[in-house]
Amino acid sequence: MALTKLSVNATIGRKGAPMNDRRTALLVAAIDEIARSGTRGLRVELVAKRANVSPALIYHHFGDRSGLLQAALEHIGERADAYTANGTGTAHERLQRVLIDEIQDNKVVRTNSAAWGELRDAAIFDKALRPTIASLTQRWNDDIAELITLGHTDGSIHRSIDPIAASQRLSACVEGVSSRWLTGMLTTTAARAHVSAIAEALLQPTSPTI
Repeated sequence: MALTKLSVNATIGRKGAPMNDRRTALLVAAIDEIARSGTRGLRVELVAKRANVSPALIYHHFGDRSGLLQAALEHIGERADAYTANGTGTAHERLQRVLIDEIQDNKVVRTNSAAWGELRDAAIFDKALRPTIASLTQRWNDDIAELITLGHTDGSIHRSIDPIAASQRLSACVEGVSSRWLTGMLTTTAARAHVSAIAEALLQPTSPTI
């Protein structure tokens, strides 16, 4: 969702691993459980078992189940940062890659997307999740807006495109397409094609060049 480059890899639960490795293992396990069973099905004991650590370690790192959910959300954002790295090319080309790479035939991407959807939907009823959801979404929007602004500079995106408005529309469209992809209504190829086409449509000039 953002432009920061972070590793998506985590070593799960070997005994004697450093504490930061165990914390990461717990977050990976929590995200896997959320993707499989939703937030209501998340059990601290199952997360600890999947990570091969004591349940007490969850309370040590996260305080309680709510703290674990909040931290899992943050880690989802960090993992997405890595697999949507925008690379080189024009800002327009980089933006296209950032958007379509939210949809990939890759276990980490699918799990991440499914868990994000579960946590986002849970925030409808769980107000404690809303600030983190809002913060991560805003960070995603800001990254898209930054690329659009760069596109104004390098000439690859028309200056009539409002970075803030377009970023809101693009991130919302990606989330919608992703939901249909995860439920099997769209193939990966079709979903990526739809995201690309939507981006092209939303980046069309809205007024003559001044």
